[in-house]
Amino acid sequence: MTQALHIERVDAGHVRVAGRLGFAEAAAALARGDELSAGGSREVAIDASGLQQADSATLALLLAWAAHARARGVALRFTHASDGLRALARLCDAEPLLGLA
Repeated sequence: MTQALHIERVDAGHVRVAGRLGFAEAAAALARGDELSAGGSREVAIDASGLQQADSATLALLLAWAAHARARGVALRFTHASDGLRALARLCDAEPLLGLA
């Protein structure tokens, strides 16, 4: 069973994301991107260990979140990414954009 996207703010500089981020969830998840950078910190670590999958839609969404946050002066850094997500980001040379490098 897939789980809906869950975003939990731990504190101003830490957020946990969990659930599914695929093609079907992309539009709704994109609209929730402001939640990641709303804590007032200039750098936010996003714990991605709870994500259920890693596909091109997942990567595109994380990149969109990061770009949107950068435009607001906030740097997102994704931590605890799965091996699959890391491999996909490496393949697309997107690790630095996600703070994975």
